[in-house]
Amino acid sequence: MAREYHHGAFSDDARRIRKAVFMDEQGFQNEFEPLDDDAATMHVTLVEDGRAVGCARLFPVPAPADQDRLGCPFLPPAYRDGTDGDVRPWVFGRLAVLPEMRGGGRGTGLLAASEAFAREAGATEMHLHAQYDKKPFYEKAGYAAYGEVEMDEHVPHVWMSKQL
Repeated sequence: MAREYHHGAFSDDARRIRKAVFMDEQGFQNEFEPLDDDAATMHVTLVEDGRAVGCARLFPVPAPADQDRLGCPFLPPAYRDGTDGDVRPWVFGRLAVLPEMRGGGRGTGLLAASEAFAREAGATEMHLHAQYDKKPFYEKAGYAAYGEVEMDEHVPHVWMSKQL
């Protein structure tokens, strides 16, 4: 099986995968945001044997003036009012693999590819808002939890971060 990781603008494939996983399977209502179409947002798609089977989203923390416009309700707590000078931490999320394609390291591969793409774009620090039951997955990849558990719709989440 040939796996390829593509990055760029929000694609129909990424939209389809996120809808299947987050809305249809997990019951989220507010899956899509203006942030998805922002030029600074990078979408990573896993294509296996010609078929898109997984995706993720990453972006640099937006300036405070852009946060409402982009629909950014969940930003790392330390950066909700902006960043210090040139420090531009990145936020990773919306990691989704189609149910029938789970296993075999696809999620791990998407995370690693996303981190590599972020480093290429100049990122040195990545934050993510993990579903609490997925915390061990991210800890295995070197992320450390911080802050309080908070709800995103009906699912508990926790902030995690990693130096890239």
